[in-house]
Amino acid sequence: MYRRLCREALVCVLLMSISIGMAYSVTAVAAGSGQKVGGPGVVQVYPSHGMDNVPVDTSIHVVFSEPMDETSTISAISISPTPELSHSTSWQFLHNNSVLVITPARPLKYSTTYRVTVKRDAMNSGNTGLGQDYEWSFTTVESPASPVELPRNGGFAEGDITGWKWSHTEERGSRAAQWSIVSDKDREHVLSVSRPPTFEMGSCSLEQAINAEVPLTGLVFLSFDVMIGDYTLKQYDPKDTYPLKVTVTYLDKEGKERSFVRAYYYYMPVEGGIAGFSEFVEAGKWSQKSYNLSAEVPRPSYIKSLKLEFSGWAWVCMVDNIRFVW
Repeated sequence: MYRRLCREALVCVLLMSISIGMAYSVTAVAAGSGQKVGGPGVVQVYPSHGMDNVPVDTSIHVVFSEPMDETSTISAISISPTPELSHSTSWQFLHNNSVLVITPARPLKYSTTYRVTVKRDAMNSGNTGLGQDYEWSFTTVESPASPVELPRNGGFAEGDITGWKWSHTEERGSRAAQWSIVSDKDREHVLSVSRPPTFEMGSCSLEQAINAEVPLTGLVFLSFDVMIGDYTLKQYDPKDTYPLKVTVTYLDKEGKERSFVRAYYYYMPVEGGIAGFSEFVEAGKWSQKSYNLSAEVPRPSYIKSLKLEFSGWAWVCMVDNIRFVW
């Protein structure tokens, strides 16, 4: 939402340039190219010539000194390297065809210099063309750095749950859920979360704030290993009654909070059903899980947190090698 409001404000600012172009005989110069006085001209552009660190989800704005013919203007514009454009949605004329907004169908490439040319073939509504080509260039922002270790202590090599926030629904005691760092065959440090047999529901969680910007292009993965050693519950509830439920909370590029959820079980419930985000794992064996978060619609632009939830009557669940990669 914040970025959308910024774009709307930008259009308003650019529209103010139209009156300047109409009040004066403007000779616009971009990258050393002038324009003939008297015909239509380019008054303002965004991103401006030579601008750096341009967001990859930006739209390209061109403000003309007078209303333009849509067909000839679109045909006269070239962008190099060529972004993915949709004929029906990428081209939008505003303010009586004096402003053209070009919105690529996909984000631009990171760390790339784009050169935009409006050729002299662009005509106004009276079929008068530009005096000569108008050119400018801008460079997009660098890609967010790939995480060195996100989440922190995702392999639990520190021998504890440093970096994670532990919470549970019951007082600590002989029947309460507990965590420990154990070894399992060739795995030196493994998170083990367990609750002894009981006929009362219980739950606990480990959560970590990630607070990391992720690329708007390319792949973003979450991977980890999980093993469910034991679990006792006669039914599954989509809300919280799984031996393990993993939740990634993130923001999309419009700033709206969303979540990616997966839960695991090793036998079908006697009663009730299972949620669409649940997956079967074989009891007592390690399962490697990997998820392409960039395939989510809409995809993440900022990861806020990662949460591991454990619930039921009794369980033994192990988790190892949690990491984000992009």
